[in-house]
Amino acid sequence: MLVIHPNSTCDVCLEGYSNGQNTPHAIVCGHSFCQGCLESLTRLTCPLCRTRFELQDVRKLHIDRGQTPRVTPSSVTDVIERSTSDDEAQRLQNDIARIVKEGAKVSELRRLLDDCRSWYKNQPPDQYDSL
Repeated sequence: MLVIHPNSTCDVCLEGYSNGQNTPHAIVCGHSFCQGCLESLTRLTCPLCRTRFELQDVRKLHIDRGQTPRVTPSSVTDVIERSTSDDEAQRLQNDIARIVKEGAKVSELRRLLDDCRSWYKNQPPDQYDSL
């Protein structure tokens, strides 16, 4: 069984993987995308590296939920801080997606990069190893 890390996202739509349209699938070049993005392709080429692939070679991936650490916050403050951090992460991800789609001035890119660095520095060391 092929598995993917629970924090992984589709490289096209930047959405987290789940069941349904956001089920992760791998193609022959090794890149993975959600089912919805693969179905929306007009040509059977990888959106990242342009490698051609056939539909019969697409492999469904399973999300390794067992890798997600179970968190038991010791206080209300922990829950609030985690929620705030998650909200900020989502805001940053939305800003990145918008800039990828629409473009931006260099000053806006620098500001976003600084915001991402600041946010990342305040995260637990093992929270976002994949970054």
